[in-house]
Amino acid sequence: MKDLLLQLATYNMWANQRLLQVLGGPGEERLDKDLGSSFPTLRSTIYHIWDVESIWYQRLQLAAPVVKPTAGFTGTWQEFAQQFGRQSAMLKDFVATASDARLAHTIEYHHPVRGICKSAVQHALLTVFNHSTFHRGQLVTMLRQSGVSKIPATDFIEFTRSKK
Repeated sequence: MKDLLLQLATYNMWANQRLLQVLGGPGEERLDKDLGSSFPTLRSTIYHIWDVESIWYQRLQLAAPVVKPTAGFTGTWQEFAQQFGRQSAMLKDFVATASDARLAHTIEYHHPVRGICKSAVQHALLTVFNHSTFHRGQLVTMLRQSGVSKIPATDFIEFTRSKK
């Protein structure tokens, strides 16, 4: 399981970086155009990914309460990109240094809607990586709606091909 989680954590960093390069390119004003998705703008969607990666990381560290990094964030796009990249790297480092017992361990945390929940660490990590993949797919659609035609592939298989 650890090998798979480490591969997914590395993939997550790779895919996030690929989309950050497109999002932060020319025409940055498109980040705040309402496109009518589950999160209305490109910025709110990528910020949501950052928030969730951070929240789950904090839960894995047994932090309570957890704090969304976007709460009160007023930094530049470059500052966001650096912090978001660092957050994804922290998840990868967590997996790389975790023992099999730690990955199978159950954590307890507070969910804002469901209250107190318990999850295995490995399930929490799978949730994070799957969640980020889902919203990166939304970002690709939103970028196309914004007129961006050159969007890098972020499929897992593309990641594995790029590592050969």
